[in-house]
Amino acid sequence: MKKKTVFFTLLILSSLLAMSAFNAQTSQAAVEPLANLVFKTNGGGVRPDYGLYIAQYLREIGIEVEVKVEEWTVFIGTLLLTRDFDLGIVGLSGGGASPDMYDCYGEEGSLNMFGIDTLMPYGNESENMQKEGVTIVDLEERQQHYYDWQQLMMDRIVPMLPLFAPRSYVATWSNTLGYDGRWGIIDSLPYIEYDGYHEGQESLTEFSIADANWRDLNPLQTDDTSSSFIYGLMAETIVGWSPDLAPLKTSLVEDWEQIDEFHFKFTMRDDIWWNPSYNVTGRDASSDPLDPATTPLMDGLKDEVGVDRFSNGENQQVMAKDAVFTYLAWANSIVSESPTYHNWISNAYVDASDPLSFHIEIDGDPDTTEKDAYVDFWARLPWEILPEFFLNSSDTTVTYTSGHAECTGIYDGILDTAPWIYYSTSAFGCGKYMLDYYIRSSVTVLQASPFWNGMGIIDGTDQDLDIETFNVRVIPDLSAELAEFKAGKLDIVGLTSFPSERKQMQADSRFDVQSFLTASFSFMFFNLRRPFVGGTDNFVYLTETGKEVYTKGIAVRKAINYAIDRDEINQVIHDGEYLLSHSVIYPFTAYYYYNDIIKYNRDLSAAVEWLAAAGYVIDVDVSPVPIFGILAAIGAAAFVALYKKKK
Repeated sequence: MKKKTVFFTLLILSSLLAMSAFNAQTSQAAVEPLANLVFKTNGGGVRPDYGLYIAQYLREIGIEVEVKVEEWTVFIGTLLLTRDFDLGIVGLSGGGASPDMYDCYGEEGSLNMFGIDTLMPYGNESENMQKEGVTIVDLEERQQHYYDWQQLMMDRIVPMLPLFAPRSYVATWSNTLGYDGRWGIIDSLPYIEYDGYHEGQESLTEFSIADANWRDLNPLQTDDTSSSFIYGLMAETIVGWSPDLAPLKTSLVEDWEQIDEFHFKFTMRDDIWWNPSYNVTGRDASSDPLDPATTPLMDGLKDEVGVDRFSNGENQQVMAKDAVFTYLAWANSIVSESPTYHNWISNAYVDASDPLSFHIEIDGDPDTTEKDAYVDFWARLPWEILPEFFLNSSDTTVTYTSGHAECTGIYDGILDTAPWIYYSTSAFGCGKYMLDYYIRSSVTVLQASPFWNGMGIIDGTDQDLDIETFNVRVIPDLSAELAEFKAGKLDIVGLTSFPSERKQMQADSRFDVQSFLTASFSFMFFNLRRPFVGGTDNFVYLTETGKEVYTKGIAVRKAINYAIDRDEINQVIHDGEYLLSHSVIYPFTAYYYYNDIIKYNRDLSAAVEWLAAAGYVIDVDVSPVPIFGILAAIGAAAFVALYKKKK
């Protein structure tokens, strides 16, 4: 028995010796670091936690990192003014409609926190590719161009390590068929139907959702999402727009052609009509059903001989003039809250021979004599169409848009006319639903339109509306909204703010939980002006065979990226539920986001290799932590203790 004791004792000692050797190696790296870097971010979230993990990973390859957390207003100054940091973390949100992110990655970009410039290797190439990207009209060619640019950025410049893109979560009851979270509720409505009743449900033809109070239903004057949502239920977009952020031919515009680099012609569908111009002022739940014969109709501004100033659902066709008016109105500061959004429109007009076709002429810089190409106009086309007969006037006054295009009929004071005032609370469109009545701070009720054209935007197929009544209840408190959903009084609810509830619902067959990417992503970035991660090392090319196209600074940045375990951070902090991002643009921009790009997944061997190529030879054990030896030692110790106890 003594021999067994000696054997297990030796096993324990050898395991402890192996552990000590491992710790000695990592301690050596800590004692003699290759560099001491300053990492900065803002507080109030998980980014400081990201920083602590990153510091831990970089210590494994001999780099010490000091994590500093600043208040947001101070951090902004750090990013753009003092720049006294080596590494940082930020998140971008609210964008993604276009791959053009010159503000971030252009030399003169207002958000160029990286220090990218045209003098550094590949900086000029990146700058030129970004400028060229906004001139490529062919969408497939443009997609490939941005693929190539993203690969250049992440392989030859490496200004960042992309981190995560969060997801939003939405729950419906499992009896709700046809809802697609990526497309949203408005585009999904023609496809939605119920397969039986869910708990608390009283009707198979009604759908209820919660939102805040809307403010103004005129989209030109709208500055809140609640108002935009209500109007979107009543309207149709001129040019369709997919969740992948690409234009579609399944909305009001059915086709287009390029005349030249600065000129496009769009053709609209025939036989689409404006819903009745109902005046819903004074209506409530007890009012008679909407009917053009009995419900008051509002008159518009346009006064033309032989042309009605109202719509009864069958007398006012949606034409190219409505699309032209919509775009010019959006660009006109007299009526628009965002006129510069369309300053690229140098001219817009109805085709001389086809009243269902219109032309848009483009100038990316209206303040220069020569025309400049501007391809990102596609992201500015999916506006809901406005009724020209109602909101435009017969006045011959000519005003100008922010892009110097002529407008006729819009004049100072037009916002104070009765049609514009009424439209803010009794708006109508050519879409799926018509405004029935609303009770402030309580509910807005809409009814399915019998005049809707019946085409689903998702696939262009003929559809009808099984949901006849759409209720938007005012429930500003998210917890109260969730409670109403669980009681069956709402048919859909957002779950992003309730992760524990969401996980329970994902395991509950009564519910269907969908997720989709938000227009945001976070990344760790390098200050390319600083030594070790950049500075003069940006210009020192490597001599190692196969790596001659890279510089010392690039090699260090690659090594740092390979050392960081983003998967582990995602698992620990986000339960593995965030999308791991790999590129310099929003993953949300699905049409342009390049997923086959070079990826910096955790690889200590690659990190050591790139450091060595940069001239930094370190003694790092890249083998896994001797976890089995540790477990064996612990097990042996336990066995010996148990053996002695029994003896």
